Amino acid sequence: MRRCYDRGNGVTALKNYSFRFLLIINVLFIVMLSCSLLYADIDPQYQDRLNYLTERLKLEGFAEDEIGTILADSRLELYPYIVGRSGKGIDYMGRRFGLLTASSIERGQRILDENREVLEDVERSFGVEKEVVVAILRIETDFGRKTGRYPVLNSLLTMVLVENRRSAWAEKELIEFLRICREQNRDPFSVKGSWAGAFGICQFIPSSYVRFAVDGSGDGVVDLFDFKDAVASIANYLKAHGWESGDLQAKRRAIYAYNHCDSYVEAVLAYAKAAKERS
Repeated sequence: MRRCYDRGNGVTALKNYSFRFLLIINVLFIVMLSCSLLYADIDPQYQDRLNYLTERLKLEGFAEDEIGTILADSRLELYPYIVGRSGKGIDYMGRRFGLLTASSIERGQRILDENREVLEDVERSFGVEKEVVVAILRIETDFGRKTGRYPVLNSLLTMVLVENRRSAWAEKELIEFLRICREQNRDPFSVKGSWAGAFGICQFIPSSYVRFAVDGSGDGVVDLFDFKDAVASIANYLKAHGWESGDLQAKRRAIYAYNHCDSYVEAVLAYAKAAKERS
């Protein structure tokens, strides 16, 4: 006898197959969507550079989920307009910067008076005159008043992804910065600084932090937003770059290493001299 085909079971099987097929398609779509959301706030023109950076970070020991968490953060933002900027050409002696005005020098003297013990200890330890350290603080951040408004992560990431003459440098600095944040269990988006990626009262870039920042407060943490750590780190940086208290040319070279600008060197020395004379 010829077996009769069960139409009901055939329709049910077809429905089950169709459901499973649609489920698989939806899952694949969600996976693809989540991957695209990982870089949702990044212009597609930078995707190749971002893929390269992701692989580089993996090679440097960062886990994929760690990288993904950073890149998926809603605070991630690029600032393409900073790429063409330069830190050169600042008129330190001009009216706008106001370096040698009476009020500017008086504020420096107050810093010297209020922190004399700390600064004298730094001077003894590193051989760098306290007035020079204070001069650098005045020029870099106006004694901590202007430490920068850019998340350092975003600034460095911008210079990595938007190809320019600083891209290779920024890549190394970004890796160093992420290492610092990981070691200190610090939110990388919480650290703000200059558009060029420098941070703290003394404005160190990440690689300078790693090599020259020191714990001036003795609390076991190197925090460049802390006055004691910042002044000790400035002095350590200058000493490491050849500072000699009795050698003016050695002083100039050390200050130039801090900021590659001749007018910066002159400004630091001029302010240090003025603060010392009026103290």
